[in-house]
Amino acid sequence: MREEEGVLPLPSLMEAWRPPAGGKRTLRGAYVRIKPGGSGGGAARPMSMGQAEARAKLERIVRKAPEVMVKVSGKQYGAHHVAEHFGYVARHGKLAVRSSEGEIITEPDRLKAIAQDWAMLDEAMNEHGRERPTSMSLVLSMPGGSTDAETLHDAAQAFARILFEGNHAYMLALHTDTDHPHVHLTVATEGADGTRFNPRKADLHHMRETFAHELRARGVAAEATPRRARGHVQKRVRSAALHLDARLGAEGRRLNLAQLNELRAQSFVRAADQERRPEDVMALARQKQIRGAYAKAAVALAATGKPEDRALGQEIAGFLAAMPPAVSRRLARAREILQSERPPQERRNEPEGVSPPTGADEGRPPPHRDRER
Repeated sequence: MREEEGVLPLPSLMEAWRPPAGGKRTLRGAYVRIKPGGSGGGAARPMSMGQAEARAKLERIVRKAPEVMVKVSGKQYGAHHVAEHFGYVARHGKLAVRSSEGEIITEPDRLKAIAQDWAMLDEAMNEHGRERPTSMSLVLSMPGGSTDAETLHDAAQAFARILFEGNHAYMLALHTDTDHPHVHLTVATEGADGTRFNPRKADLHHMRETFAHELRARGVAAEATPRRARGHVQKRVRSAALHLDARLGAEGRRLNLAQLNELRAQSFVRAADQERRPEDVMALARQKQIRGAYAKAAVALAATGKPEDRALGQEIAGFLAAMPPAVSRRLARAREILQSERPPQERRNEPEGVSPPTGADEGRPPPHRDRER
């Protein structure tokens, strides 16, 4: 059996797929991190899996299975704010909302009563009278066309039961009026046992893993890997930042993200000593380690001589070839500027579709033309 053969280099793959660390400590009346099997405290789960499970995950990654999305979309403060949010997710009475008790709600007055109950519980447990959210809203979705609305909704209900049932009240609403279906999940921050729901990066990753697992249990190819495990170095631009960009650009105040990135790239290009930031060096080293883990797996698979292993090894090679270069947006823009400043003759002689250097030089812009002499 493959489990006994030990084909895949599990330690290096586990390191490449290692989830974010951190999360909140468990203290009664304080914040709580999510752990497998339900809400509550505990240390972060060490990542370990057998050969069969690792192979399945490797296949999903290199074949680019759709990545699930679980994101915090907002926080609500007080009964009125929570009720307004319920009205939004219910499309003001046009959609049904499902409660954690299984109640299907369409009446706005019932939603307002639940919002009031959540606020009263939160106020009763707020010993110091601090301003804090009464509820937190999440959005669960998949890329368009990767699953149907009914399956997504069913997986989201299972997700919510696993993480919150018996402690945190919650409400679910399915939206199908956009490019792809998504579920709005609103969670009461105050738990029945006195803990509060306030997820951190590690918690959100575990939530993505749980949601992906529930989708796979329903026959949907879904994965939940950190961006770095897929070779991405540039951070995803948050939707809030995009909205801020649009607002600042329209009002003509302050620099938006694109303008700030341009200034940083120009500063890098004009600097006498073009030194990369520590985070740029770390990103390059991290991607080199991740590339090495996948390459080692491809070699191990090829060595078995089995057609299915060789085929997967070739898929891994293609995945590595398509992996983006380990450069930040600042360095990528600096490279563009330096390339544009090269003499026209040099640019004319350069082959079309030339790609940025990889390997040891990845993440390093081409030398300034004054330094090429």
